[in-house]
Amino acid sequence: MTGNNDKRMAQAASAGRGISRRDVLIRAGVGAAAVGAPGLFGLRQAMAATNAGFDLAAARKEGPVVIWHADQEADVVEFLKIFTKKTGIATVQQRLLPGAALPKLMAELRTGATDVDVYDTSDAGLMEQLRKQGHLLRYESPELAAYAPQYKSNPVGFWAAYYINIGTIMYDPRHVQPDTAPKTWLDLLDSKWKGQVGFQNASAGTQYTWWYLLKDILPKDYWDRLAAQKPRAYSSSTQIVTDIHNGNLKIGGKVSSFQYVKSKRLKEPIEVVFPPEGAPAQSQVVGIIGATKRPNAAKAYVNFLLSQEGQQSWNEIQGSPSARTDVNYPGQPDMSKVKIIVPTNMDDYALTANHAKFVKLWNKITGF
Repeated sequence: MTGNNDKRMAQAASAGRGISRRDVLIRAGVGAAAVGAPGLFGLRQAMAATNAGFDLAAARKEGPVVIWHADQEADVVEFLKIFTKKTGIATVQQRLLPGAALPKLMAELRTGATDVDVYDTSDAGLMEQLRKQGHLLRYESPELAAYAPQYKSNPVGFWAAYYINIGTIMYDPRHVQPDTAPKTWLDLLDSKWKGQVGFQNASAGTQYTWWYLLKDILPKDYWDRLAAQKPRAYSSSTQIVTDIHNGNLKIGGKVSSFQYVKSKRLKEPIEVVFPPEGAPAQSQVVGIIGATKRPNAAKAYVNFLLSQEGQQSWNEIQGSPSARTDVNYPGQPDMSKVKIIVPTNMDDYALTANHAKFVKLWNKITGF
């Protein structure tokens, strides 16, 4: 029954007219707004709740702030150089997809050996779990005033969206003719694409969101038929696009929309398809780990990332829409007629059982 309700809610959120960039931003944040009012959180959450500001001089003395993320590593490195130049705070970054980051973090928290300060994740459901379990530090950055409620945790201060990620189909017209290219998610099942469709692996939060939002829209046998296509699994959408451009892969079955911007900047031919069944979208969110050893540096990082200057820098580097309405840059694909679908039931979206079901199914589909 829940699945049917979620399907109707997702369809209702995306049905009807073409949408503007502002509509995309509003809809991509719906999931965050759907979280219920705060309940009783337990001692760990209370201990992790602090709205104290940060001391920049102290932040510089705390040592390198440690950031885990699921983004393209080169993008993060470039952004962190800007952050360090701006603040004088050194950084250490590690790329960990959600499927790898959560077990590692939980193991380290159990032993008290964690060194991570900030987590930038592609899985808002995972971050919401961490909030409920009391593993996030509450910090109400003054920059949060520029963000609509749907882009912030409830209660405010535990996490916030630092960009919007939209899943698309992509191909290189040098290797695939536009008139034969897939136009819908169902077109990926055409036998001519067997062994030639690439997705991210089960550790990717964006891949989970893609499955979660389409599982009640596509036919029930879609997943068995997709498995028969022998799709390839990649650890990042950059790897997918690289293989598309060099001709080793025909179709990107689910590629983050920012790859379109990146390819265009490199003057590489690329075509993007927003299937009519709906293009899954999600908020990528940042939060401070409650056990942080460098709270001032962590707060300084979150402040800069969420600021207008930080968002302009990050999204110009990375190529996705910002959740701030005062940040814009050229080169994004036309989304005026795109049907965007988003998670509307965060409790269901964040369920461990749903994640486990996805991982088992996706590993089977991709041959892991």
